[in-house]
Amino acid sequence: MKALGVIALAGLTALGIVGLAELTQNRPDPTVEDSTTIVSFDVATRDYRGGEETAAQALWAVCSATVDGEVTAPAFTGEDFRVTISPAIGDNGRKRLVGCLEDGTLDRVMGHVARVSTT
Repeated sequence: MKALGVIALAGLTALGIVGLAELTQNRPDPTVEDSTTIVSFDVATRDYRGGEETAAQALWAVCSATVDGEVTAPAFTGEDFRVTISPAIGDNGRKRLVGCLEDGTLDRVMGHVARVSTT
């Protein structure tokens, strides 16, 4: 009886691991030619050398590696920083990018994504 419980627990654990792996798998998005994604974000810093523009450049340098395609350097618009990604990123790419920008990737720098638009 005890052995049956151990086998059942092992089976449930294996199913849980397989289910979790399926849910957290990184999947590529389909590519749509002649499309672009524009990401608008701002940064907040605490004693970051070089100020907000340098912080935005550094944060983008790290996070742009999470998406495929041609990317532009962050341009300050007077309100926030904007970057263009071509071809456009899909839902999975957007989630990875927003997570990177907002999850405290760099010490003393916190990003906030204001908009992600695709054309």
